[in-house]
Amino acid sequence: MVSQRVRLRYSTIVNYASLVYRVAVALGFAVIVARRLSVAEFGLWGIILSLAAMLVAPTRLWVFWSQRFHARGWREAAGTGLGVTLIYLAPAALLYLLASVVEDRVIGWGFQYLVLALPIALLQPLYAYLSSVVAVTKPELGAYASIINDTLKLAVAYILVAIFKMGLSGAIAALSLSILTAALYLTASLVKLGALTPSFSLSLAKKWFRAAYIPSLLLLINLLRSSLRAAVSLATGSEVPVAYLNVGFSAEAPLLQASRASVPALYARSLRKKRSEDLEETLRLYLLFAGFLLATFASLSIPIASLYNPQYIVAHVVIPLVAVYALLSGFSNIYSMALSGAEEADASGKLSRETLLSSMLFKVPLARLATLSSSYLIFIALLMLFPGGPLEEALIVVASLAAGSAALIAYLWFRARTFFPHNFPLREALAFTASALLAAAYYVASGAANLEVVSFWRQAPLLLAHLLAGLAVYAAAAYTFSPWTRKLVRDAISYLGKTMPLINVIRKERIR
Repeated sequence: MVSQRVRLRYSTIVNYASLVYRVAVALGFAVIVARRLSVAEFGLWGIILSLAAMLVAPTRLWVFWSQRFHARGWREAAGTGLGVTLIYLAPAALLYLLASVVEDRVIGWGFQYLVLALPIALLQPLYAYLSSVVAVTKPELGAYASIINDTLKLAVAYILVAIFKMGLSGAIAALSLSILTAALYLTASLVKLGALTPSFSLSLAKKWFRAAYIPSLLLLINLLRSSLRAAVSLATGSEVPVAYLNVGFSAEAPLLQASRASVPALYARSLRKKRSEDLEETLRLYLLFAGFLLATFASLSIPIASLYNPQYIVAHVVIPLVAVYALLSGFSNIYSMALSGAEEADASGKLSRETLLSSMLFKVPLARLATLSSSYLIFIALLMLFPGGPLEEALIVVASLAAGSAALIAYLWFRARTFFPHNFPLREALAFTASALLAAAYYVASGAANLEVVSFWRQAPLLLAHLLAGLAVYAAAAYTFSPWTRKLVRDAISYLGKTMPLINVIRKERIR
């Protein structure tokens, strides 16, 4: 394996920069789909995404160990993991088709669309595996692949869904093509780096599966998370609450992705050497970007819901609650990866059952599974005991998830304080909270908070202008209130000065 130096700030900032772009593009894609599909079709779209995501979960059984072995220099690890992933695709296709039959019988329609989406279900596990290798090799490549994926998805969706009016079929084709292209880019990049070689070690694969009881917990966690929409549709017997959750969870992806943007570099560095300052820096970076996202989704819930379709304004109250849940989940992601990356129980390559079961590799995912399972039990029980309207059902689901995330953070923080000593960046947390409040105040005072996007092309640009103004308010306040932010900006300018001659010349002229 070609050794790659993992840069925490650079990789994280590149991932965050791509996140801003991806949020805008993802919103554009969602608007194109939501405004041209019926509520039932939009709900089925959410079910398709949920079923496809469920098939990614089993890859955790080998991705977990493949990542760790690859990062620690086992040359055949990446090729072995890829081989196992390709073998898995055959049973994955069968599982997806069986799930499609069940969903068709529950909601009474949609089997042909579910079958049409089979390529998505098969490409997702492959793309997820390649992304996992990139994450511990050169994390910023994952951001580039995501930009390719989202850009192509938006462009093709606009052509097929908006222009040719292909409806749900067009959305499925757009996502299939975009994932395929991004997966090819990651494959070519890894081969060029020498990180993905055509090698397969049966003994290594056997070793991973004998220790599968550790990643099996992660498999169950991902399975529960990805099956949320499908579980809600089965519990309620309707796709309408799923459609409302689709709108509400527009706030989840950006906030979770904000934490995941920093996690690859933190995890990769922790696998090599544990540093408390890496965790503290990651928390600061997450707080910086999460503050603005939370203020935006909490304040602009009405215009965001109406962007999907004015008929979804009734579901706007779901968005702020999802934003809080996603914020909590983001913190738990960071702490989980810090603890797992710093654990050295498997550093020698020996996977002793006794050692692993007493390590953070087992205890952290077990805690995550316990809290998530509790959330599922709570909302399923409430939905069955106290049936209500689709909006109330969606709120019950999100509130249950948020309660579970709060309990998980308390446990992880306690473990991190003893196992991974660090100081929580309280000063930055206060500075970014104040900045978020100022941005929210702007949204309210300007009237953006109550803007209803009825005509997309006339009102969406106005909403974008308010969004940019809110970002400017937040950035200026963060720069003013936080010394760490000012240093981050100076460091970024200094780095650009070294890599971009024009900026370097300007800096020298100012010094004169």
